[in-house]
Formats: sequence, structure tokens, C-alpha cells
Amino acid sequence: MLQSFRMPALAWGLLLLLPAVASANDYLVTSCTDPLGQPNPAAGWVAFSTPGGATANTCAGANGALKAMLPNPKPPGNATANWRFDAPPGTSIVRVTARRTTLGLVGPNVQQRDISYLMTGSSGQPLEECTPQAAGSSCTADLTGPIDKQGLNTTFVVFRALCTEAGATCSRPLSVAATHMWVTLADPLPPVVANARLLDDGDLSGTLRVDFNAADVGGGLYRALVKVDGKITQAIPLGGLPCADVNPSDADPYQFNVPVPCPPLVRGAGATVDVRKLSPGPHGVEIAVEDAAGNQTTAFGPVEFPKPNVVTGSSVERAEALTGRLRMWFVKGKSSDRRRYTSVFGNRVVTRGVLRTPKGRGIVGARIDVYHIRSDGRRRLVKTGLKSRAKGALTLILPNNVDTRTLEYAYRALRPGPITSRQRLRLTVRTKNGRIYHRRGAKR
Repeated sequence: MLQSFRMPALAWGLLLLLPAVASANDYLVTSCTDPLGQPNPAAGWVAFSTPGGATANTCAGANGALKAMLPNPKPPGNATANWRFDAPPGTSIVRVTARRTTLGLVGPNVQQRDISYLMTGSSGQPLEECTPQAAGSSCTADLTGPIDKQGLNTTFVVFRALCTEAGATCSRPLSVAATHMWVTLADPLPPVVANARLLDDGDLSGTLRVDFNAADVGGGLYRALVKVDGKITQAIPLGGLPCADVNPSDADPYQFNVPVPCPPLVRGAGATVDVRKLSPGPHGVEIAVEDAAGNQTTAFGPVEFPKPNVVTGSSVERAEALTGRLRMWFVKGKSSDRRRYTSVFGNRVVTRGVLRTPKGRGIVGARIDVYHIRSDGRRRLVKTGLKSRAKGALTLILPNNVDTRTLEYAYRALRPGPITSRQRLRLTVRTKNGRIYHRRGAKR
């Protein structure tokens, strides 16, 4: 059973104090419309206004918008209508792209400078400012075109319509409608992985299985990535919707419709690697955890899978181990055929063998599987830990209560992998009165 996963408060504190790095990965949060033109509710944008101001969010429907309005013909002097987006903890806003239109910046009373449209960030410096007839204002007409503000480092973005005649009234109404408000968030903090466990090394099953716990500050835990020889071969989701790329058809997988799309914590998440889906030969396998911005932390590996069946540090080259050949025999067998032997029940039977390369070099530390095939045809794996010793030597002493059966010794050049060399020995066990001995229930 997995232990309950709880990140210590100190660990979270240290995580939050890590400095941002220039190479931090980003993720996109779309609002009102996504890259495929589909509407969404503009999650993360929060409205607030004062008397005389009004807001509306119609983004969930077709042709919807975030609207900030001063609807009265003569708005009160302190009227404002605002929409604000705050970067989630652990992130900052580095880019804003928008399609917005204004209505009221030109027309009657254009000489009046008492209404404004502003977009600002946490520094207080305007990202965009439109005040009719004001010095430095870029608005000579109502805005219709898109904007793209890059290179930012702000914790929030606000766009607003406001009246600037405190204690009086303004000359006319004003409205701003944003149909596309996309925010790019920098998320420099990688996931934290704990309690990674190898559940199955795949030696017998052929499937490598790993599970782990993980936590993330920022966009959340997006995917578990299986890498084979450095290339991603599987991407396993760690959360359901909205933790999914909104535009899987393009090259950017880090596009979402909410500011924190993925879970901040997962327990017992897992990944598997099936040897049957790999090309022949050993491979480097690694399992990583990725957050919504593409930051990755290795959860397991890299390891060799499958791996050559030879002990690390052996004088035999790993490539040579792939060509190993197995020979086995009964110690007391007849010189004419030492692969057959007749014993008396109760006596111990000793088998020996050798595992060598075609050039005669002994392979040390290789694991041999031993199967027993009984007279009824049942084949059972009874030993996986028989290892070759110096010069590739092998010895196996059978129990003294063994009955008549076939012994199969199997060498797999890669583990997991198919049997590449095998040897079968036929053992006949007789009772003291000369009868062939089978355990009760076995066919004769």
C-alpha cells in the first residue's frame, strides 16, 4: 500500500523560494475563444465595478465577450468597470494577446477627456491606454485591431472602462468588449516526485511497472512521460478535463482553458513499458513527470530495459552475452548421453553446465530459468535465480524427493526477452523395487 503523500511545509516553502530561471517553460490560458475557435467561459477573469459601471461575461456562447461598460448617457464621475486576471501561485504573466473593441472613444464631445480605456499590469504602467485628446494617447479612433504584449513580468492584468471626472459626471458612455483574451504564464517550478516504486522489473512478465506520488506548484501535474532512448513514446494523462491540450492538432501541447488546469497532487500514479512494443535489443528507459508548462522531473530511471543477461563488470562484453550458448548435463550420467539419467528415489541428483560465447568465453552472472515438465505435461517455472559463476559454470542440485520429469534450463540473452538457448535433461526416478516413480496424480 502506498503511504499517504504529504509534502512537508518546509519543502513547500523552499519550493516557493526557488528563483525563476530564464529557461522556464510557459503555458497558455485561452479565454472566450480557443485556438480552434470554440467558446469557453473565460475562467480566471474576475469582474468588479463601482456604481455606474457594469460588466458582463457572455464568453460561453457563440460570439461572446468579456464586457466592461459605462452604460449611462452621463456616467457618474467615479464609475469604473473592470476585468482582472491573477497569475496562479508559482507563475507570472509574460504575454497577453487580445482582440478587443471599444465604443465611445470618438464621436460627439470628442474634445472631452473624461473617459478612458486602460489595460495595466502589477507594475502600474499601462499596457494600453486610450483617453480622447490626451497627450500620448494612441487612440485616434475606437479600437478594433488585435494587440500582442510580450516580455512582461506581472502578477495580474486588468482592463477597464472608467470615468475620470471625480465628483461630477462624464460626457458620454463607453464600452469595451474582449472576444479573445489569451494569457501566457511562466511556470519555472518543476514537479516534486516522492515514493517512486518499481512494482515489476519486467523480468518475467515482460512489462516494467512503476508508480509514484507527485506534487506541483503552478499549472499542475499534466502527464507521465515514458522515454525510450531519450524519445517520448507514451504520454499518460495525470488528470481529466480541463487538464488536456485544447488544440492537439498543432505542435504546442501546453494550451488550456483555465489558469490551473491540472491537479496539484497525485498519489499512486503509474506507468508501464511493454517489452513487446520495443524494437529488438536493449533500450534506455526513463519515466518522467511533466507539469502543465512542460517542466519535467525524473520519477524512475534511466534504466536499461531489457538488459543483457550478464553481470555488470563482467569481462565478457555485453554484446557477446547476446550470443551465449547453454550446455547442461547430469554429473553421474553415462558418458554416451549425459542428458539422460536414471536415479533411485531419495538420492540427490546433481546437474552441471556452462554458459559460453561462441568463442568459448564463459559468461558470468547470467540468470538461468529452470522449468520442470512433469509426466502429465505440466510445465512449471521453479527457479529464476540460478546464476553462472566463474568461467560460466552452473550447478543445480535437485531435491531428493523429485519424481520422473524433464528439466529445462533456459537462457535469455535479454531480460525480459525470448529464450535464446535452452537445454533439456530427462530424469527417470525409480523406486527401490525398480518401478518408475511418479507423484500421485501425475500421468504415467
